[in-house]
Amino acid sequence: MKRLKRKKHITLMVVPDDTGKVISVKLGARLLLGIFALWCASVLISAFIITRHADYRTRIAYDNYLQQKHKDFAKEMIETRDTVKRVSEIDKQLRDMLSLRSRNAIIKYTGFGGPSYLDTKLLEKSVKDNDEVISRRSFELAVQYVQDQANDSESSFQEIISYITEQRARLTAVPAGWPVKGWITASFGPRIDPFTGSLSYHAGVDIANDIGTPVKATADGVVVTADFEAGGYGNLVVINHGNGYTTKFGHMIKYVVSPGQHIKKGQVVGYLGNTGRSTAPHLHYEVKLNGVAVNPVKYLNKEIALK
Repeated sequence: MKRLKRKKHITLMVVPDDTGKVISVKLGARLLLGIFALWCASVLISAFIITRHADYRTRIAYDNYLQQKHKDFAKEMIETRDTVKRVSEIDKQLRDMLSLRSRNAIIKYTGFGGPSYLDTKLLEKSVKDNDEVISRRSFELAVQYVQDQANDSESSFQEIISYITEQRARLTAVPAGWPVKGWITASFGPRIDPFTGSLSYHAGVDIANDIGTPVKATADGVVVTADFEAGGYGNLVVINHGNGYTTKFGHMIKYVVSPGQHIKKGQVVGYLGNTGRSTAPHLHYEVKLNGVAVNPVKYLNKEIALK
């Protein structure tokens, strides 16, 4: 005789606080396990849903943050565009002041191209309309415009700097100011030669002062001659300033420069003396332009304010 298998079950009893009837419920083991499994599944599903909801809210907040940063960047790009445009206007004013060809003419003949200022209005309109999404194309046009303008301005300013540097070099090559302190005792042009008593041509001016008074270069240049000239100049220094200008300093007691030496305006080249064909201490000073002697007097008072 087969032995009957006992079914496993659990009895749940509900006992009220008053003297009411006790309620008892029998639950099978399988049913109880099913209820437990269902409870665990609901907990897991709830946790998953809550986590996904938190991730979604975080993503929404981050997207809003990126959208705001996108708009802020668009505003900064518009400000940058306006800045480079103002720089272009300054560039034009500088070129007008220096009588240089306009940058637009340079661009025209060199074939530059790219987005214009009007192309950037698309981005400006998106910013003003507070669009939720700003197109990538509007950003690309604005960025390209700023980059092109910055590159053009850099090239233009380099040209302006080169031009100013060249003009400064030309100006510093023009003799200006007195080479030595003193007073003029013999002018430029025809005069009576103090040694022969006959009419002769004086190619410079004589500036008198005490022996040893410093003699200074009146412009930047390179020393061509620094030697004793037996023909009458005595201790002589000749400086080539470029652009056709040369200056001569004669009768010095001594010179302190040598041929090939680069000289700056105001640098001492020697000291006033009485050497050579001279009757008293003085400096013979000449200015030549393209090999022709010109009156130094018109250069003595032309102090050029360059530092």
